Order: sequence, then C-alpha cells, then structure tokens
Amino acid sequence: MIRSIGLVLLLSFGSPLVAQGRLYSDSFESPPIVRQFPLVGGAYQLPAGPTTNQLVWLLSELAVGETTTEAEVNTHFDPAWLAQVDAATTVTFINSIRTSYPNAAVVDVIAVTPVRLTVLIDSPSAPGAPFGFMSLGARYAGTQRIVLFGVSAFNNVMFPADQALSLVQAADKFATLSSAPGLFVGRVRPGGVCEPIIERQSTTLRATASIFKTWVLGGVARAVANNTITATTSIPMVASELAPGGIINAEPVGTPFPAGELAILMMGISDNTATDLLHQQVGRPVINQVVSDYAMSQPTVLTPLLGISEQFHVFRSFDLATANSYVNGTEPFQQNFLDTQIVPLGPCCSGPTFHTELLTAGTWRATAADVCRAFAGLRRTAQGSDTFDLVDRAMGAQVAQPGVRNLWDRAWYKGGSLAAGNPVQFRVLTHAWLLEDTGRDPYVVVAMSNSPSTDPGAPGINQFDVQSVLGRILQLTDQLP
Repeated sequence: MIRSIGLVLLLSFGSPLVAQGRLYSDSFESPPIVRQFPLVGGAYQLPAGPTTNQLVWLLSELAVGETTTEAEVNTHFDPAWLAQVDAATTVTFINSIRTSYPNAAVVDVIAVTPVRLTVLIDSPSAPGAPFGFMSLGARYAGTQRIVLFGVSAFNNVMFPADQALSLVQAADKFATLSSAPGLFVGRVRPGGVCEPIIERQSTTLRATASIFKTWVLGGVARAVANNTITATTSIPMVASELAPGGIINAEPVGTPFPAGELAILMMGISDNTATDLLHQQVGRPVINQVVSDYAMSQPTVLTPLLGISEQFHVFRSFDLATANSYVNGTEPFQQNFLDTQIVPLGPCCSGPTFHTELLTAGTWRATAADVCRAFAGLRRTAQGSDTFDLVDRAMGAQVAQPGVRNLWDRAWYKGGSLAAGNPVQFRVLTHAWLLEDTGRDPYVVVAMSNSPSTDPGAPGINQFDVQSVLGRILQLTDQLP
C-alpha cells in the first residue's frame, strides 16, 4: 500500500470568440489522442527538464554491472541533500536499489514536472516482485541537481476489502469516509454537459482545497486564447507572490518561469507559488469570469477567487469574527475587504491565529458536479490550439496514483488537501479525474471529502481509506461501456 501520493504537498467571454472557435469546441475529436508520455520502444518519452534529466542518469546507474561513485553523487546531488545524506551513504542507497531492481525501467508514470516527478520502476529480470515507487526532486535553476530521492516497494493501491466492491458499494463506502462527502461519476457529453452515472451529495457545496486551481488554469487558458500571454511568456518569481508551501520557493527570487511550466507546476504538484504567480499574471477579473462561464451552480460562493496567500490570511491574519464577516459578506463587501484589508498584507504568513473551522466553511467551495463542469470547460478548449496544448500538458502532468495513466489515452487530474491539528488531521481531501479514450466521450470522477470540526485534535479523514476506495472506483470506471 502506497503511503504517499503527493497529498501532503500540500474566460470575460463573448459570442464572437465562440463563433470563431478560438476557445471552445462542442464535440470531441475523432483522430487518435496523442498520449502525453507515449511508450516508444518500451520506454516512456518524457520531456527534458531538471527531474527527467536526472531520472535518465539514475536509471543508467541501475544497470547491472554499473558502479556508482562518490564523485558522480557529488556531481548529481545538491549540497542541501549531501548535508543530510553524505555521498558514501547515497552510493550505498543507489547500490541497494540496483540490487532490488537490476536494469530497472519505468513502467508507470504518475507525475512529471520540472522540479518533482513520481514513477513506478520494475526489473525485467524479477517478474512478480513489488514495483519500486520512486520520488525524485531537483532544483529548477542553476545546477539542477537532485534535492529529493526515494524508492519504496509498492504492491497495490486497494485494500483487499475494497477489491470486489461494485460501483454502488464503492460509492456508498466512500460516503462513509467523511462527515461531508461529495461524489460524482459521470460522462462529459458534447457541449460540456456532465451526465451522471452515480452520485452521492454531488450538488452540495464542499471545500475544494487545491481543486480551485482548475478555475485558475481556465483563466490562463482564456489569457492564451486572447493572446494576452503565451505558454512561453516568461514570468519571474517575485517575493510578493511567495506562497505558503510553494516548492519553488527554494529557487532564487527573479528566476524566470515560462507560463506553461508554471501551469504544469500548479496542476502537477499543486505548487502554491506557481498558482499565485499565475493568479497575479492573469488577473482576478478574468478568473472570476471563468467561474461563471464554466456554469458553476453558485458562482459567488467562489468569487472573488482568492489566491493562496489571500486565503491563508483569512485563516490566520484576522480574528474569527472579522474572518467570518468576510466569508459571509456580500460580493461587494468581499471585494472591498479584499482590496483594503487582505491584499495590502502581501504574502502569507504565520499569523497569531489559525481558524480550523474555516478550512471547510470559509475557503474555496464548489459542488462535485461543479468540478465536473469545470473539467468539461477545460476539455472543450479548441482542439489543436496552443491553448489546448497548455491545458492538456498541465492537467495531464499528474494522475495521483499508479494504475491510471496506462489505462487511458488521456488522463487529467487535480486534487488537494487542507489539514490542521496536532497530530495533523485532514479536514479537506479532494480528488478529480477526467479519463478519456479516442472516439469516446470522457469520464469524470470527482470525490470530495470534508470533515468540519472546531476541535484541532478531532479525527480527520483517512487518506489511505479514501485512496483505496477511489482506486476501485477508477478500476470500475475503466470497465464501463
């Protein structure tokens, strides 16, 4: 059973654009879908970048007869790594992986971004042995050396008790895993209509956690379609947009990122600083319009759409009564409070308070059906356009768990979590996939678990129980006609 799947990491649109087909397409293409990471000659074709380049080297070191030296480790591993795990220990670790997985090759791609990737490896000479679950991180700028590396054995996402559940049974069980669930399993039909197959409280508002970034990506897509930016537009990292939990915060201020790579970081590893950089670049009015255009049932619940630091100021920087006045205020009140009270605070923060109850009641919220419509809105982006290419690369960068990407021609994912307490407990845990084969309308699976509580120590959501049941739901979705 996997014990980490990346859950702790932590457009205005008018009829002329519709008529010109620059942004939306009302049917799904008949030509074959080109997989994001295709298999060619038994090897996945991954884009060049800091993590993938280091992966090539690491796999070469796992060849039988290869010998890894301390000099090689010093060349490929960052000083921050070597300060904690010296070169000799790292050599021993790589040698042990070679022994367990001789001539290892990648057999499943879970996530690929410039600074983090997750893959499954296997040894062709050891069939039946557990796969190796490999995590790898690298610097984006400078030497692009390795800062994170680990391999652990992997057998199955699902617990035995979930492996024979029917779709109805799995949906029912999912609904018991949190006090406020929301589940939507269905198809996206032409025109962006979400047609349900099975639902559990799918029209009730739930906290989304980082799934809100789907609407931010919609704003980026709108900006690309309107020629405001391109995938290659350089966006420098600035101190004013450093957000809590941003992995790229370790990069030097001023580091330039192409907009397309920031989108991949935002969706692929849910990087919070990448999100705030794009939020600032595109602008809140564009993103707010996307929320409405994607047919959200109650758009003013999500707008004005806050960035990461802005939302965390609501959690941390005001007393509870003031924070609730913002949460429950009218749209004009919220916009004024945002402009006059939140935005001037700048990047967040380790404030004097943390309002646990707001993790579900005072944060980004939508229904499971709304999330399906947001995925449908992105999927309707005109095929073959630069806009769709950016969306497809960003949404396809992560699939959250093994056994998903290999089953589908196109697999998109976004999820997220919010947690608090001591020990830390998940209060919000969300997952959403769009899964598609050539010539068939896409499936969407949206699973939202909320556990409201004013008690920081109260039991939260068990991520592994949720993961197991969703593994079964995904397996059954693949078997649907």
